[in-house]
Amino acid sequence: MQVGNYSMRALLWLKKVRLSPSLQVYAQLSRPDGVREGSMPYTAWKCTTQPHSSSPDNVPEHVAERVSLLAIAWDRKVQVAKLVKSELKVYGKWSLDSAAIGVAWLDDHMLVVLTLTGQLYLFAKDGTVIHQTSFAVDGPGGDDLAAYHTHLINIYGNPEKAYHNCIGVRGASVYILGPTHLIVSRLLPWKERIQVLRRAGDWMGALNMAMTLYDGQAHGVVDLPKSVDAVKEAIMPYLVELLMSYVDEVFSYISVAFCNQIGKAEQQDDSKTGSNSVHSEIKEQFTRVGGVAVEFCVHIQRTDILFDEIFSKFVFVQHRDTFLELLEPYILRDMLGSLPPEIMQALVEHYSSKGWLQRVEQCVLHMDISSLDFNQVVRLCREHGLYGALVYLFNKGLDDFRTPLEELLVVSRTSQQETAAALGYRMLVYLKYCFLGLAFPPGHGALPVTRLSSLRTELVQFLLESSDASNPQAVSRGTYLNLYHLLQLDTEATLDVLRCAFLDGENLKRELSMQDGADTSMEAEQENNIMAESQNLWIQNTINALVQITEKHISRADESAVDNVDTRFVDAWPSKKDLGNLFEFIAYHVACRKAHVSKVVLGQILEYLTSESTVPPSVPAHIIETSKEREKQVLALLEVVPETDWNESYVLQLCEKAHFHQVCGLIHTIRHQYLAALDSYMKDIDEPIHTFAYINNMLEKLSDNDSGAFRSAVISRIPELLVLSREGTFFLVTDHFRADSPHILSELRSHPQSLFLYLKTVIEVHLSGTLDFSNLKKADDIDVADGRRVKDQSKGLTAYLERISDFPKFMRNNPVHVNDDMIELYFELLCQFERNSVLRFLGTFDSYRVEHCLRKCQEYGIIDAAAFLLERVGDAGSALLLTLSGLNENFSELESAVESVVSDMSVSASSDHYSTVLKMKEVDNIRSILNACIGLCQRNTPRLQPEESEMLWFRLLDSFCMPLMDSYSDRRASKTKNYGGVQGEVLGSQEDDGAWVIKWKISRSCKGAHFLRKLFSMFIKEIVEGMIGYIRLPTIMSKLLSDNGSQEFGDFKITILGMLGTYGFERRILDTAKSLIEDDTFYTMSLLKKGASHGYAPRSTVCCICNCPLAKNSSFRIRVFSCGHATHLDCELENELSSRGHLSGCPVCMPKKNTQRGARNKSALPENGLVNKVSARPRRAHGTSILHPHEDLLENSYGLQQISRFEILSSLQKDKKLVQIESMPQLRLAPPAVYHEKVKKGPDLLTGESSSALAEVEKPGKRRQLRELKLKGSSLRFPLKSSIFGKEKTNKG
Repeated sequence: MQVGNYSMRALLWLKKVRLSPSLQVYAQLSRPDGVREGSMPYTAWKCTTQPHSSSPDNVPEHVAERVSLLAIAWDRKVQVAKLVKSELKVYGKWSLDSAAIGVAWLDDHMLVVLTLTGQLYLFAKDGTVIHQTSFAVDGPGGDDLAAYHTHLINIYGNPEKAYHNCIGVRGASVYILGPTHLIVSRLLPWKERIQVLRRAGDWMGALNMAMTLYDGQAHGVVDLPKSVDAVKEAIMPYLVELLMSYVDEVFSYISVAFCNQIGKAEQQDDSKTGSNSVHSEIKEQFTRVGGVAVEFCVHIQRTDILFDEIFSKFVFVQHRDTFLELLEPYILRDMLGSLPPEIMQALVEHYSSKGWLQRVEQCVLHMDISSLDFNQVVRLCREHGLYGALVYLFNKGLDDFRTPLEELLVVSRTSQQETAAALGYRMLVYLKYCFLGLAFPPGHGALPVTRLSSLRTELVQFLLESSDASNPQAVSRGTYLNLYHLLQLDTEATLDVLRCAFLDGENLKRELSMQDGADTSMEAEQENNIMAESQNLWIQNTINALVQITEKHISRADESAVDNVDTRFVDAWPSKKDLGNLFEFIAYHVACRKAHVSKVVLGQILEYLTSESTVPPSVPAHIIETSKEREKQVLALLEVVPETDWNESYVLQLCEKAHFHQVCGLIHTIRHQYLAALDSYMKDIDEPIHTFAYINNMLEKLSDNDSGAFRSAVISRIPELLVLSREGTFFLVTDHFRADSPHILSELRSHPQSLFLYLKTVIEVHLSGTLDFSNLKKADDIDVADGRRVKDQSKGLTAYLERISDFPKFMRNNPVHVNDDMIELYFELLCQFERNSVLRFLGTFDSYRVEHCLRKCQEYGIIDAAAFLLERVGDAGSALLLTLSGLNENFSELESAVESVVSDMSVSASSDHYSTVLKMKEVDNIRSILNACIGLCQRNTPRLQPEESEMLWFRLLDSFCMPLMDSYSDRRASKTKNYGGVQGEVLGSQEDDGAWVIKWKISRSCKGAHFLRKLFSMFIKEIVEGMIGYIRLPTIMSKLLSDNGSQEFGDFKITILGMLGTYGFERRILDTAKSLIEDDTFYTMSLLKKGASHGYAPRSTVCCICNCPLAKNSSFRIRVFSCGHATHLDCELENELSSRGHLSGCPVCMPKKNTQRGARNKSALPENGLVNKVSARPRRAHGTSILHPHEDLLENSYGLQQISRFEILSSLQKDKKLVQIESMPQLRLAPPAVYHEKVKKGPDLLTGESSSALAEVEKPGKRRQLRELKLKGSSLRFPLKSSIFGKEKTNKG
């Protein structure tokens, strides 16, 4: 008790010291979106330190920045905010599956969140879920998972459960306080985690956990250092011990498990097979263990353990080879970059014994040379022939690109033929990669740009050096260069590699600029020039070496011819093809001015390029292409080489024999033989641009005397030039001979084809203002050898190309004038030379005489153009008959084609046969005629009378129905239908000739009769589909049934079904449209009635006529207008008598001149009310049910000047006050559902007797109405009548 007193005194003394904490607000965080109103937030603070952003990782603790983290769990939302320098910022937010009831920090990076459903979440501070588990326990605690109180009340006045202080964290343990229990959850230390997996036998999981810890990626670890390096150092001994334990345990298991199996297999009869199976399984198990060990050791960077202790264990169990073989995939994936010398020695020896040298070479290519024993690996590569690896070692390790070539060349000279060829091609690939700046072997990146220039020089120098040993096939005189070995192997491939070594001007400048960077000083320019001169020197040395080969070959061939020795060995190399490749290589570099040759060699090159024997005669396209390439090479050579180095007459003779017309033109120009040069250029029909470029150049260069003769010669050759290129000739005439164009045109009359080409070009320029010179400019580039362009292109050609590029501007300044005589002359020539273009000309050109053109079309038999002109003058019937005039012949050709197709096919798969028939050319021809006729009829139907249009369509239909008629009913064809007097007016006298009658019939004995009937059924269907919309469907059906009623229904089944389907489809569309209109009308009229039926209140209580109170006497009747004025009815009657008329509106608002309508509906005051509306409901005297349900509103029930419904609705919408209530019509609305029910019950309920009577009344005047529509300009279409939804009787007289 005394203790209690002392305690009380101490407490009282403490209360005397008051602390006054200061409150500082850093930020105000609003409630997140989606949080329940009244929910309880939970918070947790964590103070930590972090280094400054500019500081390194390892800094003293007093230098680090102090940071406070605030975690807020509010309902299902979690936020993490950071407080740095009095500023609170939210940098992480995420959502939960259920409401949170507690939050706490486990360490600086982990956050524990409890939810209402009993889930414990372990989050990283960025919201990543590390772990999730349930903390709910079974027991007497009930549904409450954690302790709470209800002292807090939400805004609604209801208590809220608060779970504050139900969670606590001490170290790596989490304490959760329940109503009757305490839950403790603990994070396992890193070593205990691995041990748990290890004791459970999950070695793979344990090793994976160890690697995750080693990488610093394990979450929820609180007993390891912060830095990754410190973590690796801390756990490394345990990782090594874990790996060795795994290997020992698995090895012991394998030895125990498989010893019994080996013993059982030896006791069985088939002991050899069983033993092999067991040993293969054992090897597979050791391979798996070794793979795990390799990956683990590589991951933790302890290959010393792999190649020391683990390798020793594999050797002890006699599985060394298994270990060596499992290293290969990890080497190829660049996981193992180096091997100890003894392992490398064992690997090479094992793979060599197995014959896997290519695989071990690939392994060497993926190794880090700096970590290998270089001398040992080189020795192994030389001993086992791993030359690709040897090249890689010297290039990568020593930057030596020459030594591998020397070794490969020595080995190839001493090897057998197949091995030597393989090594030679490997050398070529190696050289090409080096010249292109790529590392060898392929796939190892690129070489440094600064090394390329010296590398090319070094390798070319090696190729041009003398070989050490003489070749037995070499000539005895002179030196034998290293280059000759490769040329002898494959001349063409070697020359391609040399082309990669010698860059052209642009590529050389680009490479030098990459080496010098952005340096553009004079020193850099001088260095570039020095590099170019050095390259040209090496090119000249290479050309000299190649020239020696050609000279030695020629001298050797001469000696063989004199001594009569066997030339089989002599002609082995170089062959004629090899010499051709050498000559082309030399010619290319001479044409590029990078080398020069003697007159003799130049003559040999020219003889080769102009020879015809080197071109394969069996490939025409190859002949043309090769010939053009060689001609370009000769041109390039003659433009560069001095004229004194070659004989003009001899070369001209060679070029004329080889048909090198451009070269001949060049030589004639050099010799000032301009007309001969012109004739040579004109012979080159493949590249006509050179002809016109030469003419343009000569006309500008020649003097007056020579120019006159040359101009006369060009004018005399205009017809040939037009055939060569009409575009180029037209430009030539308009540019240089514009004054002579009438003379040229008169001279061309003796050359009809040339005149046609000239006029065609004139018309084209007149219509479009330009020309297409693409055919003329297709060969404006001069390419030689492998496609590289020669820079010294003809200046004349360049100037001419610039001139034709300005052709549209030139024509705008110098327009072309075309008269009628030229057009008619061109049209006649067009009919002669391009019959298929006549119709297109008539359709795009208007300035011509129709009679003249029609006469020419009939003269030359151009049917489509003549039909077009007949249609244009309005004779559609003649145009149709003319188009159909050739159908008999087309039908006969179709029959023959179908018979030939059917006879070549089998009986089965008739559908495939029919698809083949549809693709025939004869079917396409008939279909094109059919489409033309259908289009003609459709275009002319609107402007013709109904009888005329029907006759036009039925003529077309009869043309395709006639062939379907049987032979016994041919007499039906002679019974032509009487179409009246209009027939003679439309078709003229041609109908009497019977030209339109189709005489061809489908014979029953024809093999393809079935296919022909299907085709004609399809044609008839297309005609009928084209008719729909132009001819009434009943008329079409009547025509088909009356003319073809005796035929088989199958021929017209498709057509009739298509018509019925079209009719049904159109009817459904009309039904839908009418229903929509009715719905819309009902809605509109509902609004109208609503606006017209509401009551009106007077503006004033006095009469606007007598100014007396409206209610001065209860017996008075009053009228209220829509404008708000009100009158006594007696006053209004007196006003009407005084104005001698009847009032139709407000006497104040309406002027008296507009108040002449009688008031039939008046308002009166009833006995028991203020306003009484007097109205007379009109009754319909008679009517039909076919009219619209609202049609009775159209009757004039209120006088002759009844207001329309549209005006009433417009007035109501605009809020006008001009509509009087007494003139309002009586609105009677019928909902659309009533009409829909009538439609469902049947069309008879809708039409009735009055509908039939109306149809009968309408029928006699139908033709008269159609004629009236025609006179008004309306086109004939499918008629829409009021009885379209009912029954309609069609009378055919």
